[in-house]
Amino acid sequence: MTWQPAKFKLAWITGPHEIEGYVFRGLGLHMTASASPKGRRLARWSLTHLNTGHRVAIINGDVRTAFSIAYEIARCSDWEAFTALGGWKNTDPDLPAKIDAIAARFPKNVDRNAGHGGGDEEIASKIALERA
Repeated sequence: MTWQPAKFKLAWITGPHEIEGYVFRGLGLHMTASASPKGRRLARWSLTHLNTGHRVAIINGDVRTAFSIAYEIARCSDWEAFTALGGWKNTDPDLPAKIDAIAARFPKNVDRNAGHGGGDEEIASKIALERA
């Protein structure tokens, strides 16, 4: 299975917001900013956990780089196994360390300090219920 075009929801402060992107193994990837014409600024991609709508990471780079890094992150856990923001603690307590290890290999491409909506559990629950 590979990344497939699909619509999915992001957790915004105002509530769930639907966008178009690509999905794979419980994660969604979409471009938030294109590269500058002269190549000084890389394209910016957002990797989102589908069951909560919250961002996992920002990935900077061309299409091949973004999908390659997102694929590694998608394969490091069962992202569909949890539907609450803290659910990873029971399903895969090593998940943050796994993602950090991937980010450390790509320091210019991966930003882990960028989340949607400040971790709003109510919005995450709405998204999880809509996906159920």
